[in-house]
Amino acid sequence: MMKKALSILSLFVILFVSGCARTGSESRTENDAEVLTSEYSDQETSLGNEGREFDVRPGEHGYLGVQWIEHMNDYLPNRLAFTDRELETAEWIVETLLEMGFDEDQVEMQTFAYNVPTSSWWGDPTRMIQLYEATGYYDGLERLDESQNVILTLPGRSAETIIIGAHYDGVGYPGISDNAGGVVLLLENAYRMRDIDHYYTLQYVFFGAEEVGLVGAFYFVDNMTQEEIDNLVLMINVDVIMDGPQLIYSVGYFEELPEIPMDIMRGEADWERRGIELLQNDVTMEIKTIAARLNAENRTDLISIPQGIALSTDQLAFLQFGIPTMVFYGTHPVDSPEVVPDVVSVIPDLFIGDVLHTERDCLDFLMETHPGRVEHALNYFGIFLEEVVSSEFVQ
Repeated sequence: MMKKALSILSLFVILFVSGCARTGSESRTENDAEVLTSEYSDQETSLGNEGREFDVRPGEHGYLGVQWIEHMNDYLPNRLAFTDRELETAEWIVETLLEMGFDEDQVEMQTFAYNVPTSSWWGDPTRMIQLYEATGYYDGLERLDESQNVILTLPGRSAETIIIGAHYDGVGYPGISDNAGGVVLLLENAYRMRDIDHYYTLQYVFFGAEEVGLVGAFYFVDNMTQEEIDNLVLMINVDVIMDGPQLIYSVGYFEELPEIPMDIMRGEADWERRGIELLQNDVTMEIKTIAARLNAENRTDLISIPQGIALSTDQLAFLQFGIPTMVFYGTHPVDSPEVVPDVVSVIPDLFIGDVLHTERDCLDFLMETHPGRVEHALNYFGIFLEEVVSSEFVQ
């Protein structure tokens, strides 16, 4: 999740702490095994680590996700924007999609330069890059002039589109919650939706360069055609889903953004004074109905906090279109006794995590300290995401 520079709303926080350097269909079990035995690149980067055990079975939501997240933890840490490691991760995502059986013409690599002009509220990413350089995050990595978005298009019965996004770059650590969790949730959902009849065209976008100013998301939006904008029904963004035990979804839309768009990030308490209104419609209400049903049927404990769509991550680029936008994230309750004193707090009362942008954001710390959190998030958010993108909303 992209944090603001220290001079912008005082929301950017970097912590240095100690840390570390598995309800689905049985019919999917055989296919899951086939995907997992595929060789994505070579023997050195084969999936799986016998030293870790995940509490999820073949066929369940999250079964594929935990295998991929283990791969990202062990072989693709430090995915800094505009580096060789970020590019390597993008290439791995493409290769994984092709191994799943998607056609080459369904997958696109959208490349952009570090100094490309975009409508990003943060402007040129140079300042953020320099900040990360000063912290030593770029040490040992090759700086590149370009980053890239990876785009998978899965046609539906309609040209109307749902975009599902997650950024794959990170800040100096394995970045399991931020944001390998989002990446693997999208990969698994795409794999499952490949064989499910669905109404909407689904476009999965793995954004690059999020951590330096949401550059990939704004570049993507700036290059959408008017037809693509007109066909957009919903944008879903997945970020930091393992930063706490509470599984939050935020959904709503703004009819129009304020003159200074960043004002929405001041939080709900400030919106009324500034005349900013978060709206709901038939689509967002149906999504809340889906969540309530899943909570009753599966005890998923999905919690609605609509104002969370103001969190500083990629969905912000899409708010200008006046369409429903949804965010998935994980957090702690306010004043949770589990949260350590140096907790990352992004927007008070909305997001309180315990691993974000720290050495703790790695698989072994999460599995040892918060057993089941990884599987829990991938399973329940996976069920929810599949229900939403399988729906046909009445508009």
